[in-house]
Amino acid sequence: MAKKYIERGLTNLVRARPVIIVVTLHPDETVNAGTFGSYTNVSGSEIGIAIGKPSHTYKNIKRTGELTINVVTKPIASAAEICGQDLPENESEIKKACLNCEPSKKVSPPIIKESVANLECIFVKETEINYHSFVIVQCIAGHIEENYIAKDGGLDVVKAQAIFNIGYPEPIYAILSNPFRVKT
Repeated sequence: MAKKYIERGLTNLVRARPVIIVVTLHPDETVNAGTFGSYTNVSGSEIGIAIGKPSHTYKNIKRTGELTINVVTKPIASAAEICGQDLPENESEIKKACLNCEPSKKVSPPIIKESVANLECIFVKETEINYHSFVIVQCIAGHIEENYIAKDGGLDVVKAQAIFNIGYPEPIYAILSNPFRVKT
């Protein structure tokens, strides 16, 4: 099969991490939420997220040093699009998405009740990359629905129906199915 040579949209060739909603607090304590698909694990307890520097999420993380990460699943997929909107600081994307918050144990921003897995995180460092900043956060606590715990203790993304953005910037999502193991 022939391959087409390309020089644009290169990162679209390597995809797939579950969509997350990052929750922070505005200065007046209004809950802010932003949707992200560009992130990676950088260690066993750290995650790096590409965040636009003009965003409320970025400003709130830099101001407070705290955030929560919440995994989006098929039943709440529409929330990913709503939380991706740029609302005024006095409006909460969580409220607009008809989601509910629960208190975190170690950070001020709440977790999303409807999310099957949540992480409480603190800011560690960043690397500026043009419009974005690659923000590294330390995960200090987590929450996971017991029905969706994989054998290794992590999230079973298939069973939980975690959504993956497969057409950014278009709102095209997928869930994984038919997992298989490769033996060597």
